Amino acid sequence: MKRFKSLWDRLLFRDKGIIPTKKLLLLYSLFILAILVLSVWQFSWLFLALTTILAISLLTIDIFLLPKKEEMIVERMLESEMERYQKETVSISIQNLTSDNYMVRLKDGIPETFQTIFPSSQPVASEHKTMITYDVFPQRRGKFLIDSLYLRFKSKLGLWERQITYNLPTEVKVIPNLSEAKRYLASAQNYLLHEGIKIRKMRSGVGEFSKVRSYVVGDDPRKINWRQSAKLQEMMTNEYEPEHGKYVTILIDCGRMMGVELKEGNRLEKTIEAAITLATAALHNGDHIAVIAFSKEIKAVVPAGRGLEHLDIILQTIYAIQVDAQESNYALALQHAQSIQHKRSMMLLFSDVQTFVNEDHHLFYLKKLRKKHLFVMMGIEDQLLHQKIKMKPSNAILAMEKSVAQKQYLHQKQVMKKWEKHGLPMLEAPADRLAVTTVSHYIETLNRGML
Repeated sequence: MKRFKSLWDRLLFRDKGIIPTKKLLLLYSLFILAILVLSVWQFSWLFLALTTILAISLLTIDIFLLPKKEEMIVERMLESEMERYQKETVSISIQNLTSDNYMVRLKDGIPETFQTIFPSSQPVASEHKTMITYDVFPQRRGKFLIDSLYLRFKSKLGLWERQITYNLPTEVKVIPNLSEAKRYLASAQNYLLHEGIKIRKMRSGVGEFSKVRSYVVGDDPRKINWRQSAKLQEMMTNEYEPEHGKYVTILIDCGRMMGVELKEGNRLEKTIEAAITLATAALHNGDHIAVIAFSKEIKAVVPAGRGLEHLDIILQTIYAIQVDAQESNYALALQHAQSIQHKRSMMLLFSDVQTFVNEDHHLFYLKKLRKKHLFVMMGIEDQLLHQKIKMKPSNAILAMEKSVAQKQYLHQKQVMKKWEKHGLPMLEAPADRLAVTTVSHYIETLNRGML
């Protein structure tokens, strides 16, 4: 049984050894067929022995022409950090120290959460370094170990393949997808274009002075700089931008409800991407960012810091957090947030709005929190609920489902309005719009001078 398992492992790229190729199996089948055909007629045993010895000799010679492990220098090159859902290239370097040419095919010890297609047979030239590449698509965040690399070298006659296993342990970190954050850094105004938000749309006298520019139709006449206008003989106006150095605390819920699956990933995945985009916008604006990830207990904490280099600290701290099959302890998270943030800040909680609004005991605690901090809650819309509301029922059961969905939606809106009257706004957005909605609300808060 053990010998059979060892042979099976070799055939499945799991072990080292020598295995026959399809060409050998085909030739062997033709040889047996020829012997059977010849057996119809009388022929000598000497002929049969000579043919068998000749075939075995060819097979033996071909085995000795296979390369040995020490005759190949193999290296694997890949990025130590990869973004989720972003294509990355892995390079395999094979230096052939022999004077013979070979064909090689490979399989790498890539985790199952990486989508990839390994290349087909590739030539390895004699006394030459060959580079073989393939692409991977990480599907899950976290730290992964890529260890064994399996190579199969085909002999000159192509009858045998020698499988050689190289242990090349490499740790890879898969961080959240940063596409939204990169889009914001490329052009903040274009990123917020569809939301109708202008980053420097300030109330008169609010914010820090930025520069003097030419007056255009629509500018506030109260901001006209009359001294510069008289000097340049042209109407000039002062431009202001949001004040820098504000404090923003991001709370990420990792509880049970954040594991609800979406079209791409789950709620936690989209939440982390939105939180990182918000952190990028705030750090780019010169504000301080703190991050707390929690479920039943506190899972990760990043103290307040500023500058885009602080973004790397946030990524390295939260890139591997996963959903817990437990209910979230909101009171613990908010208490911890206040303990590390003594200055007035914008506390933004990413969680499931429907679960949160059904627990009225949080309202009393948050009303006390609101006296010092600006609290905002962000959630992902329940797409199934909206589909039920929009559907056209064709029978009584579907009509009842639609009625229940509408009742649930109206109840949630009523509770959200009640919380908003107490200065505790709650916002929901589709999964693909969560990041831009969050950043837009942050910019609007700064523009209105609320923080």
